[in-house]
Amino acid sequence: AALCACGRYTSKLHRAYSLFYVIGTLGATRVPPVNWAPVRNLEQMGPLLAFVGMQLLEYVEVQRRARKLSVLQVQLLRAKLALPIALALVGAAALLMQVGYFGPLSARVRGLFVKHTRTGNPLVDSVAEHQPANEQAYSHYLHHIYHIAPYGFFLSLVRFTDANLFIVLYAGTAYFFSNKMARLVILLGPVASALGGVLLGVAADQLLVRPVARLGSRILRLPSPPATGAAEAAAAEGAEEEEEEEDRSGKDASASAKERRKKGGKGGAKAEAALGEAWSHARALGALAMEGVELVYANPVSCLLRIALGAYAVYWCVPRGREFYDYSHQLAEGLSQPQIMFKAKTYNGQEVMVDDYREAYWWLRDKTPEDARVMAWWDYGYQITGIANRTSVADGNTWNHEHIATLGRILTAPQEEAHSYARHLADYVLVWAGGGGDDLAKSPHLARIGNSVFHGHCGNDPTCSNFGFYRDRSPTPMMEKSLLYKLVLNGQRGVAVNSSYFEHAYSSKHGKVRIYKVKRVSLKSKLWAADPANRVCDAPGSWYCVGQYPPALQEFINSRRNFKQLEDFNVKRDAASQKYHEEYMRRMGGGAGGRPAESAAAAAAAAE
Repeated sequence: AALCACGRYTSKLHRAYSLFYVIGTLGATRVPPVNWAPVRNLEQMGPLLAFVGMQLLEYVEVQRRARKLSVLQVQLLRAKLALPIALALVGAAALLMQVGYFGPLSARVRGLFVKHTRTGNPLVDSVAEHQPANEQAYSHYLHHIYHIAPYGFFLSLVRFTDANLFIVLYAGTAYFFSNKMARLVILLGPVASALGGVLLGVAADQLLVRPVARLGSRILRLPSPPATGAAEAAAAEGAEEEEEEEDRSGKDASASAKERRKKGGKGGAKAEAALGEAWSHARALGALAMEGVELVYANPVSCLLRIALGAYAVYWCVPRGREFYDYSHQLAEGLSQPQIMFKAKTYNGQEVMVDDYREAYWWLRDKTPEDARVMAWWDYGYQITGIANRTSVADGNTWNHEHIATLGRILTAPQEEAHSYARHLADYVLVWAGGGGDDLAKSPHLARIGNSVFHGHCGNDPTCSNFGFYRDRSPTPMMEKSLLYKLVLNGQRGVAVNSSYFEHAYSSKHGKVRIYKVKRVSLKSKLWAADPANRVCDAPGSWYCVGQYPPALQEFINSRRNFKQLEDFNVKRDAASQKYHEEYMRRMGGGAGGRPAESAAAAAAAAE
C-alpha cells in the first residue's frame, strides 16, 4: 500500500501481494480458532482493502497497455473506477455492520494505541508485558545495535527505493508497537540488525573499499572507479527503468506523447517543452554539483584520510563486534533455557538453585492420577500441561474471557464457597507462594477479572480496591476470607486452610509452590466432563472443542454477565454494563474512590 501511495506500483507488486494475501488468508482460515476472522475482524480489514485496491490498479494498468493511455487518462480511469467501488464497499460494510458481521477491535489491539491499563478489559490490563518498553529493554535485547540502528535508518531515507521504503516502514512500525508493548521488542530484532548492517556497509564502502580502489587504480594506471557510487546509482536507476520498460514500451510512450501534443495543440506542446527544459536544467545543475563534490572526495589526500579513518573504525569495531557476538549467544542461551529455575541467595548469603517449580510439576506427574485436573491461575497452565502432563483448568491459550473470570472468581471467593465450585472442576489446586510475583501479588487482578463477569463480587467497585492489603500489610476482610489468601499463607501468621475442603498435599523446598488436594470431589461431574458426548466440537473428531461446565455448576455459570468489550459495537450494552465500564475507567484513571495506590504493591510486600 505504501509503494502504491508513493507512485511505485508495478505488475510485479500486484502478483506478489495477491499471491501472498490469497494463500496466507486461505491457510489461516483452515485453523479452527481463526476461521474467517481475516475477513471479519476490523484490525484485519486493511490487508483486504489493499488487496482490492491492487486489483483496481492492475486492471487500469492492463487498460493502459492495451489502449496506450496517457498519464492523465490513467489517473482519470482510476478515479472513475475507484469512486463506484468505494461507494459499493461502504454500502456493503454498512449493511454487514447492521447484521453484526464485523468483529470489533480486540482489547489487545486497542492496547497498542492507549495506555496499557486503560483498555477497559481487566484481563488485558493485568498482563505485565503490555507495558511500554523502556530504554533499558531496548538496550538489553538489542545491545550495540540499539545505538547504531538509528544512523542506518536515516541513511535508508537518503535514497528512495522499494527496498529502502520497506525497511523504513518496517522500522517505524516495529518501533511504534514495541514502544507501546514491551513484548513486541522482538519485532525490532530483524530490522534493527538490517539497519545496523546498512550503516556498517556504507561506512566500509566509503571509508575502505572505494578509496583503496581509487588509489590502486591511480598507482596501476587503471580506469578510475566512481568516487561516490554514482555509477552504481545510475546502473540501479537504469535497471529500474528497464523494468518499467517491460510495462511501458518505448513505442507506447512515444505514441501517447504524440497523441497528447496533437490534442493539446501548440499551447500544450509549448508547456510540455518548457517543463522538459526546466527539468533538464535542474538535472544539469545537480550533476555539476556532484562533479565538484567528487573532485574533492576522490582526491588522493582525501582517500588517504578516509582509509585512515576506516582503519581506526575497524580497530574500534572489532572488539565491540566480538562483545556483541558473545552477548548475543549468552542472551540466546538465557532465553532458551527454562525460566522456572533460577539462582538466589538465602538469608545467610548462601547461593542456591531454586528448582521449586519443576519439582512441583514433577510431583504432580509422579504422585497424582493421570486423569487428575489441576486448578491454577492461567499463567502456569502450559507448564502444568507440558511438564506435569496433567490437565489444567486454564492456560495461555484460553481465549474465553468468561472462563478466566470464573477461575478468578473461585480463587478469590471465601474458601467454603470456592470449594463448592472447585469440587466440580478440579482434583488439585496449585498456587505460587513465597513472595515476589506469587499469586498473592497478582490477587487484585484475579478479583478484578472475576468481578468483570460476576458483577457484585467486589461490591460496587469494579477495580476491587477492597481486595488487597492496608499500608500496615494487614489484609482487607475480603482478602482475609479468600481461598487464595489461605492457600498461599497456610501455616503462617495464624492463617489456616479448612482441611475438610482442601488438604495440603505438597510444598516445595523453598516454599515457592503449594499443592492442595480438593476434598469430596464430585465424581459425577468429573465423569460428565470426561464423556466425549458432552464436548462441543466444530466438526466430528476435531481437536477444537469448546468446553462445557458440569450441570451442577449451571446455576453458578448462569449468574455470569458476559463481558461486553468496550469496543464491541455488535453487542447492545445494557445500563449495568455501561455503568460498570464507566466506573472502571474512572477509577483506573485515579478518580475518587479508586483503588488505593498501595494495594498492588502492598500485596507483593505482604507476600514476602
